[in-house]
Amino acid sequence: MFHKSYLKNSFFSCVVIAALLFLGNSTARAALDNKGTDFIMAFMPNLDASITLELHLTGDVATDVTVDYPVDSPTFTTTVGIVPGDVTIVTIPINAALWTPDAVANNAVHAFATDEFVCYMIHRRTASSDAALALPVDTMNTEYIVMDYNPAFVGAEFAVVAGFDNTTVTITPATNIIGHAAGVAFDVILNRGEGYFARSSSTILTNTLTGSIISADKPVGVTNGDGCTQVPTGIVACDHIFEVAQPVQSWGTRALVANLPNRTGGTIYRILASQDNTTVTQDGVSIGTINRGQFIEVGPITGNHVFEGDNPIYVAQFMTGDGAAGATNGDPAMGNMIPTEQYLSNYTFSTVGGNQFAENFVTVIAEDGDVSGGTILLDGVAIPAADFTAIGTTGFSVAIVELSSGVHNTASNGVHGITVEGYNNFDSYIYPGGALFEFINPTGDANPPICEIEIVAGDPPTATGTATDDRPSEDINGNDVLDDGEDLNGNGQIDEDSGIFFVELGVGAVNLTLTVDPFVPGDDSVSYNVELTDPTINGSGVVIVTDGAGNTCESEIELIVEDANVVSLISFTAKEENGVVLVEWETATEIDTAGFNILRNNVVGSEPVKVNSSLISAEGSAFSGAKYSFVDSQVVSGKAYTYQLEDVETDGDSTIHDAVIVRVGK
Repeated sequence: MFHKSYLKNSFFSCVVIAALLFLGNSTARAALDNKGTDFIMAFMPNLDASITLELHLTGDVATDVTVDYPVDSPTFTTTVGIVPGDVTIVTIPINAALWTPDAVANNAVHAFATDEFVCYMIHRRTASSDAALALPVDTMNTEYIVMDYNPAFVGAEFAVVAGFDNTTVTITPATNIIGHAAGVAFDVILNRGEGYFARSSSTILTNTLTGSIISADKPVGVTNGDGCTQVPTGIVACDHIFEVAQPVQSWGTRALVANLPNRTGGTIYRILASQDNTTVTQDGVSIGTINRGQFIEVGPITGNHVFEGDNPIYVAQFMTGDGAAGATNGDPAMGNMIPTEQYLSNYTFSTVGGNQFAENFVTVIAEDGDVSGGTILLDGVAIPAADFTAIGTTGFSVAIVELSSGVHNTASNGVHGITVEGYNNFDSYIYPGGALFEFINPTGDANPPICEIEIVAGDPPTATGTATDDRPSEDINGNDVLDDGEDLNGNGQIDEDSGIFFVELGVGAVNLTLTVDPFVPGDDSVSYNVELTDPTINGSGVVIVTDGAGNTCESEIELIVEDANVVSLISFTAKEENGVVLVEWETATEIDTAGFNILRNNVVGSEPVKVNSSLISAEGSAFSGAKYSFVDSQVVSGKAYTYQLEDVETDGDSTIHDAVIVRVGK
C-alpha cells in the first residue's frame, strides 16, 4: 500500500533513455478511508446551548493526538494518548457548535497526529443527541449535495469548512437560507480551518435543505442536518440530527439497509441523485426517476432492502421519533448508509455517552460467505449465522446485535458494513462505524491527468516528472448545456478537469526515492523528482497520479545504472541442521543471470566442486532480487566444509563470491 498524504516522500523509477512518455489508467492506488492524521471538523447548533461536545478517538497503533479549537489561534489545546483497542474521549468547548448564520467564522475543531487514527464526533444533549463519523482532510473533495430532514423548531443547517487557504466555495441552496434565496448561487472565500454556516430561513416543512449544491475549487468538508427536527413531521419530539457529508466523488450505486432496532413501525430513508435522469429502484422495482440534487423519501418501512441507482446515489437513514407507531425509546437521528463499494473488512468503534444511553446496537451487513463460514466476528467471536437474515439476492445478510457500553471491533475475511445505534428516553444516535472514501464517481471530470517523465543522464541517473490536469470546461459558451461540438469525449456530460490530488508510488517499486514538490489538491500541475536510493544498483516502479474525480495516469519507468553488479548479493549463509547443510542466499538485483551453482570443498587449498546436479534457475531481475535455499546432504559428521556461491550469466560468464565455512557434527 502507498503512503497517502498530499506532500510525500515515496519511491519512484524511470528508464535510462533520452525520454519516456507513458500514458495509461491504473486502479492501484492508496486506499482512502476514515483513518487519517489530520481532521478539520464542524459541529452545528442544537436546540440550545445545554450541550456536551466530544471527540471519540481510537486507532490501530499507539499515537498522541492533539486537539485544537479553533483551528487558527486556538484557545483550547490538549494532547491525549491513543491506545489500540480503546477509545479516548476529548470534551470540546461548546462554542464549537455556536455559529452565526450566513457568516464566515474561525470555529472549526482540529485533531492531528503523526500516525493515523479514527475520530467520531459526538453531540450530546438530554433528549437531543446524535453522532457522526469524522472524515480526515485527505478524503475531502470539491462537490457535495446536502442531506437533512424537514426543518422544525431550529431549522435545517449545514457548515462548510476549508482544508486549504484561499478556497472559493460556491453554494446553491435548495431552499431559502438566511441571507440568500433558493436556487441562486453565491460564493464564499475560506481559509484553512474557517467555516461558513447556513440555516434555512424558516421552519416551514418544505424548507428542507436536502439537495443544496456545494462546490469548491479546493477540497472542503461539510456537516449537515437539522438543529432539532421531528421524524416524521408532527411526531413528538424534536431532536438534533447531523452527519458529516460524503463527497459526491465517493458515492456508489447501491446501498443496503436494515430496519432500525426498536422500530417495529419501520424506518425512513432519503435517496439523493448525483446526476440527472437517475432511476432509483428499491429491491429491483423502480420507485422514480430524479435529477441531480432531487431526492425520493421512502417509509416508514420495515425489513431489509437494497436501494440502487443507474447513476451514483446517496442514501440516509432516519430514526422515527419516540411517538411514532412501533417506536420504543429513541428519537430522531440520522445515519449515512455506506455504499457496498466502500465497505471495509474491520472496524474499531465505541458506543456513545457512557450511561446516557440505555441500549446500544451494531447493525452488521456481511457477505454470505463470511456468515456461513463463521468468519464475521464481533470482539473476536463469530456472530452466529442464525442471527443473520438475507438482504434479497444481494449476496449480503444483516444481523443486529446488542452491545455493552464501551469499545468494540468487527472483522471479516471479506468486506462488511456497520452502523452503530443508541437509545434512551427521547434520545438516540446513529453513525456508520467506518468506510472507504475512494473517488469512485468521476462526477464532472471523465478525463485522466497526463503524466510525463524526462531522464536526466548522470552517474547515477535521475529523472524529473510532471503531471497536469488543466483542461477547461467543455461548456465553452457557459450556458450549462452541451452544444454541438462541445462534448469532446462523447460521454454526454460537461467535463472540466478537477486538478491533481495525489502523486504516489505503485506497489512493488524497488530502490527508488520520489520527492513531490509542495502542492494543494486541485492544482493544475505538479512536479516531482526521482533518484536511486542506493546509487550502485538499479531501480524500477510505477508512479500513479490521481485527480479529484479518481481518474489516474501512470508512468512505468526504470533506472539502470551503468556497470551495476551483475548480481547484487544481500546475504550468503551455510549452517548445519540435523546432519545436513542448509545453504541460503538472497539477492537485491540480478542482471542477465541464468542461475547459480553451489561450490564446496573440504580440503584446504583444493579446487571446489559443484554439489548441485543442475543449475539453480535465477528468479530475480535487473530491478528485483529473490531468496534461495539449497540442502547439501552429501556431508560427513566431524568435517568442516567451505561453501561458495557462483552466479552464472546468460552469456556463460560467471562470478564466484566469498566463501563461508561450516562444521558438521563435532
